Amino acid sequence: MKKLIDKRIIIINAAILILGLISGIIFLLFTSSLDKLIIKEEITDYFTQINNGTSANITNLFISFKYNITYIFIITISSIIYLFSPLVLLINFYKGFLIGFLISSITLTYKLKGFFLSILSLLPHHIIMCLILIIYGSIMLHFSYKLMKGTYNGENINLKTFIKKIGILFLSASLICLIASILEIYLNPLIIKLIL
Repeated sequence: MKKLIDKRIIIINAAILILGLISGIIFLLFTSSLDKLIIKEEITDYFTQINNGTSANITNLFISFKYNITYIFIITISSIIYLFSPLVLLINFYKGFLIGFLISSITLTYKLKGFFLSILSLLPHHIIMCLILIIYGSIMLHFSYKLMKGTYNGENINLKTFIKKIGILFLSASLICLIASILEIYLNPLIIKLIL
């Protein structure tokens, strides 16, 4: 596994995700008053659903898993087609941006209580997804680099082994995405209710 992980790539991925997080927090400051009002209504509605116990259902689980697996799918495809490998960094930025925007939106809606709610909203599924995006994205970027290097140097690449490794990694990441989605839909509302 060590051969698949390059610490420098992990640091870059993590830094880009953090940059996205900061950008997401700052972005809310530049939205109009009308947009802020709409955001407040959406956040209030979301927490009302959690409080009423209507958020934990199979439809929401499917939607959550669909979004999570989309990240993994884009990372995988863009790494195989190595010219698109910078999309991996963009995915990390985007995920960080969404989390930052979520934190600032909940804090705007519920003030100090909102800050604690936003932290609880991240547990544990967003943390898991951030870690998987950073680690999986780093592994796939490493693969992409090896593939690009091998192509330009005219080296023979064992496609069977390459595809097998990517397949195993993709299935593992997909399983983690499913676990994260289950935690988001069924466990996270119980955690949030502690404050609500």
